[in-house]
Amino acid sequence: MTVLKSPRTAPGGSPAPPARAASRLPSPRRLDTRTGLRAAAIAIVALLAAAGLATTLGTAAQDSALGHAATRAEPLGVVTEEIYRDLSDADAAAAQVLLAGPESGTAVQQRYDSDIQRVSSGLAAVSADATSPSALDATGEIIADLPVYTRLVGTALADSRQNLPVGAAYLREASALLRTRLLSAARQAHDAETADLDGDGAAAAADPLGELALLVACVAALGLVQVFAFRRTNRMVNPGLAVATVLVLALAVWTGLATPAERGALARAAAHRQTADALVATELAAIQAHGDELLGLAARGEDLGGYERDFTSTSASVSRLLAADHGSGIADARAAQQDWLADHRNLVELETEPQADNSANTRALLLLTSPAAAGSGAVFARMDTDLRNAVETEESSYRTALGEAQSDLSGLASAAAVVAAVALAGAAVGINRRLREYR
Repeated sequence: MTVLKSPRTAPGGSPAPPARAASRLPSPRRLDTRTGLRAAAIAIVALLAAAGLATTLGTAAQDSALGHAATRAEPLGVVTEEIYRDLSDADAAAAQVLLAGPESGTAVQQRYDSDIQRVSSGLAAVSADATSPSALDATGEIIADLPVYTRLVGTALADSRQNLPVGAAYLREASALLRTRLLSAARQAHDAETADLDGDGAAAAADPLGELALLVACVAALGLVQVFAFRRTNRMVNPGLAVATVLVLALAVWTGLATPAERGALARAAAHRQTADALVATELAAIQAHGDELLGLAARGEDLGGYERDFTSTSASVSRLLAADHGSGIADARAAQQDWLADHRNLVELETEPQADNSANTRALLLLTSPAAAGSGAVFARMDTDLRNAVETEESSYRTALGEAQSDLSGLASAAAVVAAVALAGAAVGINRRLREYR
């Protein structure tokens, strides 16, 4: 006979509720080793390829900008600067030839001829190598107007040799053409090349934070994969992954050290370039002021004091620029300028002195054009030499600093490509060895 068990009762006689089945939470699923290694391989390949490509292309772009600055932009900037300087000096030399006449000798005439020849050579160089449309347009304008200028100067000097007063009028017309068109175009060409050089500097100083972030991510990913492999396989070292990690870490350190060094060299180069540009502006203003005093004497009052007003304005600019300039020989240039201004005051007194004959003009001419050390022309030449030497010193220092920047990045782009390729191969071999153990 079957015995039926009475249901369990709760205290108080009521039936007890049925027992609940114990609830069970599903345990987290463990990542399969083979799946983890495959995912790691995909991530590492992507990171290494991105880091290698970014570092290689970024550094190559910086290298290219530095190379362009050193071999094209800076030399063309100097050429356009020399075009402006030689045009200004030709204007002053032509006035001196007209003033001194046969007594000027061949040296001043040769100086004028050399100035024009250098301008022509500079225009050919800019036309051949410049890529800026603004610089090419300006060069074309100078090429078109330069023959007109030289014809006017030639006519002025020919008339002067025949003692014809109209020679001074032709010279004033030539000088007006040079100052309003030729120098303006030369300034435009120089500004265009300076902007090109500034662009190279900005490109070369690009911040490599993106590349460094990718390289650090690669090192972290490689480290995590090795930890994962060690925990799953108890293998202490994976040679392929270890080699990849060391190489990428070395590349990250190299990039992190080379970039600040390169940017420091670029900062020094920019400082020297800025100083050189300021000195050039001073020198060109001084040459123009010297031309003003020569042309003022050649005009013999027919300009109604226009050249003297120009001299006063331009020499004031020279004084302001010299006060702000610094560099080798600037103290000597400042002292020479004070002597030059004192001689110019004597020159003005002679020009305005009442005279029954031409004796005051003759003394003024001697003061302005005599090679004697105390003459105005000689004092100006001394100041101009000091400024030119200072410019050349700063430009040489700029090129040295630019070379240091190139040296800091030397080989980094190629190394980045090689490291990325070897690290990819090492990581692939290392992970593949572990994957084969699970086939």
